[in-house]
Amino acid sequence: MNEFIEKILQTLKTNGFPEKRVSLPTEKMYEAADNKGLSFNQVLEQLKTQHNIEAQIGTEKVIFSQTKQESTLEGVNQEDMIRQAQEMMSQMDPEELKQLQDMFMNMSPEQKEEIFKKGKDLGLI
Repeated sequence: MNEFIEKILQTLKTNGFPEKRVSLPTEKMYEAADNKGLSFNQVLEQLKTQHNIEAQIGTEKVIFSQTKQESTLEGVNQEDMIRQAQEMMSQMDPEELKQLQDMFMNMSPEQKEEIFKKGKDLGLI
């Protein structure tokens, strides 16, 4: 199975992964796994658990994307993270700060709410 997974990883990388989402034909992927005596669903599960790669299976194609790593914040010292963010913002020139403010102002209410929720969860607000 590892050899098949490595081949998938190489194909994804060749097509711009992880910077881009990459799609591969669903039927071909199931057939390739079956020809090697593997369950494609088990391959996808191993990609998810060992390589942090999500797969959305459609009728025509499987879309691979990087798993969101929200849980990685759990072990991070929040005070250090806040200090680092403040330091980074203090080094921004006025134009960069304005762009950041404009980006926030152009967000939908749902996006703003999500940011505030994350800030609360991290104890920032």
